[in-house]
Amino acid sequence: MRNHSKRIARNISISRQNTRKQQNTSVCGIMLNGDGNMPVGPKGGGQKMIGHARVMIMAWLWVAIPSAVWAHNPIVINGGPTDAETAHVIKDISVSRVAYHHAKEGQPFLWLTFEGKAGQRLELQMGLPKIDRYSGIRPATALLGPGLPAAPELPFTVPDGMGATIFTTEGKDPAVFHEEFTGTVDWQFEMESLLLPQDGKYYLVSYLPSANEGKFWIALGKAEVFGLWDLVRMPVIIVQARSFHEIFPWGGILGWAYFGIVLAALGGFTALSILIL
Repeated sequence: MRNHSKRIARNISISRQNTRKQQNTSVCGIMLNGDGNMPVGPKGGGQKMIGHARVMIMAWLWVAIPSAVWAHNPIVINGGPTDAETAHVIKDISVSRVAYHHAKEGQPFLWLTFEGKAGQRLELQMGLPKIDRYSGIRPATALLGPGLPAAPELPFTVPDGMGATIFTTEGKDPAVFHEEFTGTVDWQFEMESLLLPQDGKYYLVSYLPSANEGKFWIALGKAEVFGLWDLVRMPVIIVQARSFHEIFPWGGILGWAYFGIVLAALGGFTALSILIL
């Protein structure tokens, strides 16, 4: 009788252990009920799990594409018609940024503006998309602002009280630069540098002194800064940058990495949906 009681107690203990194992079953780290389903209670446990998964995927996307991968974050692509009143604003000239422009009738100049400090270093570089018909183009950029030398004759109006320093690429041979992350190829000229003489408002005006039509870009700064909005608009930037270079709209390391991560994220959502159903 005593042995029979021990066997009953042992069977009850084993049954309880099996019950706990069923309750603690998990698939891919997601806890399931004993019947193999995700617990979805009155508080929407399954929906909370989806929300957590989305956050994890976005965090993965954020880490997978670090700020260092992009040589220059665009200010504008194809700047359109601009002047002193409608210049594109640069918040920080030390941050690595680039502005692309297609100079043609109606929009021959690209105007940028920023607030500068005396002694602050301005670094800029000009370049062209590597397109054969633009191989002879040599862009120039005029820095307009307080404390600069008297402005020479220029093809645009210099705001009152401002002098000018001209950066030119005439007579210079550019180097070929392959920007692997967007898959674009450019001709780029050497870096230019200048210390700002006074506090105040400055303009950068880029143009083509010896051509009526052509494409060029101007890049500023060196510090790499990459934000959430840049991540969100990245597909648009890739398409616009590659279209500016007149190549297939999608490609480059960054483009295909982004595409792969999106596919992985969709796969994760699909797997999660299957588990819920």
